[in-house]
Amino acid sequence: MDVLGPLPMTARGNQYILVMSDHFTKWVEAVPMPNQRAETVAKAFVNEVVTRHGVPSKLLTDQGRNFEADLMKQVFSLLGVRKLRTSPYHPQTDGQVERMNRTLKGILTAYVNKDHNDWDDHLPLALFAYRNSVHSSSGVSPFQAIYGREATTPLVLMNTETEVKEQFISNYCDELEKTLKDVHRSIKTNIDVAQSKQKKGYDEHNDVDRSTALKEGDRVWLNNKAVPKGLSRKFHSPWTGPYVVIERLGKVNYHIKPGPGNGKTRVVHRNRLKLDIRQPRIEETLSVDQPEKHNSRVELLPGEPVIHHGERLADAQLLPAEELIQLRRSNRNRRQPDRYQDYNLDELEIEDALN
Repeated sequence: MDVLGPLPMTARGNQYILVMSDHFTKWVEAVPMPNQRAETVAKAFVNEVVTRHGVPSKLLTDQGRNFEADLMKQVFSLLGVRKLRTSPYHPQTDGQVERMNRTLKGILTAYVNKDHNDWDDHLPLALFAYRNSVHSSSGVSPFQAIYGREATTPLVLMNTETEVKEQFISNYCDELEKTLKDVHRSIKTNIDVAQSKQKKGYDEHNDVDRSTALKEGDRVWLNNKAVPKGLSRKFHSPWTGPYVVIERLGKVNYHIKPGPGNGKTRVVHRNRLKLDIRQPRIEETLSVDQPEKHNSRVELLPGEPVIHHGERLADAQLLPAEELIQLRRSNRNRRQPDRYQDYNLDELEIEDALN
């Protein structure tokens, strides 16, 4: 379930559309609304979905304020609906209804007037067209998935002869049940095949392997696209934090909390997190007994004294320039700038070191 809008206000005062889609049959309900307040959404949900299709067992929404309001929580609790949430700023979690929003806008765009303020007049026919179109994943139309037959349209009545067939109600119910079972079995098979292809395509472009997976205790930065009020989006840095990973939920979601203190925890998608490479893991601490590691190989210039770790400058041994050159890692040829051709730099550097 999602809210589409704001759209141009119509003569009836509508500016939003409450879009609800069934994940199995692909059936869609779209209700025009004047606003997106929690009480308006709750009323549209009960009057247009519950009274027509019954109470759903699960309902997936984003984390908008209208869906997270106490009123909506009470409605879902009274009806026994299990409320599921998408991760913030990750609409792909509810991709089916997001895709439906684009489809619905495309259909309405072809029929609205030049002022775009009569879209609610065309909404019922737009839904009828979608419900009678074969879905690419299920292989049947949403209408057939619900009723077990294709919708009867004026075009069908004009091209076919109407046959009146006497049939007992019990026989009709048995045939309808068998038809629906066959249709639903076919839908499940087609959806499984489509999901396998979609998963393969997603994994090829969004591979979350062990190298990118985060572990408990990792310090991370969170990409927050919301710009605080009064600040410019052009100068706003989207990375906030650091946060600490509490646990991994599934393959791509993580439960995180603010690094310092006990702030509010949240669940976010992996693509919004970036590992903080500047800091060690929380549980890792430096041991006082651990010896410090130093690079014993020092790159020196000709004429410079060789100073080992812990040795004072006064105790350093001054080596000839020929021997120092052999300590260098690079074998490329070096020459002094032309402006210093009249000076012997090696002698000057040795003399400065001795003084």
